[in-house]
Amino acid sequence: MVGRAEDRSSERSLDKHVLSFHWDDFDPHLLIYDRTARKVDELPLDRLALEVGSERSCVGRFDDQGYRPCPSGRAVGRFETCQACAAPWIPVLSCVFEPQCDGGLCDHPEFCRRKHVVYLASFGNLIKVGMTSASRLRERAIEQGADAVRPLFECRDRREARSLEKETSRRFKIPQEIRISRIARTWTSSPSKESMANVHEHYLNRIARWRRPVEADIMFLDRYPMGARPMTAPEAVRVEGVHRGEVLGIKGRFMMFRDERGRSRLLDLSDLPARCVAVLD
Repeated sequence: MVGRAEDRSSERSLDKHVLSFHWDDFDPHLLIYDRTARKVDELPLDRLALEVGSERSCVGRFDDQGYRPCPSGRAVGRFETCQACAAPWIPVLSCVFEPQCDGGLCDHPEFCRRKHVVYLASFGNLIKVGMTSASRLRERAIEQGADAVRPLFECRDRREARSLEKETSRRFKIPQEIRISRIARTWTSSPSKESMANVHEHYLNRIARWRRPVEADIMFLDRYPMGARPMTAPEAVRVEGVHRGEVLGIKGRFMMFRDERGRSRLLDLSDLPARCVAVLD
C-alpha cells in the first residue's frame, strides 16, 4: 500500500501536461499546459532534467477561443486525444493510419479529400516510402528526421495515397518504417548527398518501369539542431522515468543526450504528449 501511495504522490507532482511536440522549420517545440498556473507554455529543449509519468490522458484541443483541456481528462492509448476532442479535425481517429473512405462517408474534406503525395525519404543510405498531405511533404520529412526526401506520386486523396504507398513498398521491398536502432547508426557521421541521390536514382529507375514518378528534385534536409556526433550509435531509453543529461541535438522525434555516465542516449519526444512531466532542478 505504501508503494501505491508513493506512486500517486509522484503522479500528482507532475504538474505539466505535455500537449505537443512539433517542428517549425528546423526549430523544435515542446508545448505544455501548466496545471498550476493554468496556462499554455513551452519547455526549453536545450537542457534535460525531466521526470516523465507513465499515465497518458487526452491533451484536449485548440480552437478560436484558445486552448481547451479535455473536459473528462480521458485516458488515451495510441492517440494523444480522445475521439470527442479530435472530432472537429478528424471524425474517426483510426483513419489517421488507415483511411476508410475518400471523405464521402464522414463528409470531412479538409482531412480526407485534400491532395496527398507518396514519397521516398532517406536516412543516410537507408530509404523508406511514405505518404502525407502534398502541402506537408517537407514538414513531414523533418518530423521524421529524414536527411532527404523526394515526392514520388501525386494522389487525389488520403486513401489513394495510402494504397499506393503499400503497393510501392510491396513491389520494390522498400520499408514503410525503419527501426530507430538502424537510423541511429547513421548519426555517427555526416550523410553523403551524393550517396543518397544515387540510392534515390536506383529506386526511381526501377519504379519508373512500373509507374511514372512525378518530375521533382530531391530535397536535402541538413539544418537539424545537432551538435557533435557520437562515436557509437545512441540507444533509446524508456520515456517514463527521470532523465538528466547534456543535450547533444534533436533530429526528427528524438533528442540525443549524454547521460550522467557519459553514454549517448535517445529520448522519444513524440511520446511525451499526453503524459505529465515535472522539470527538475
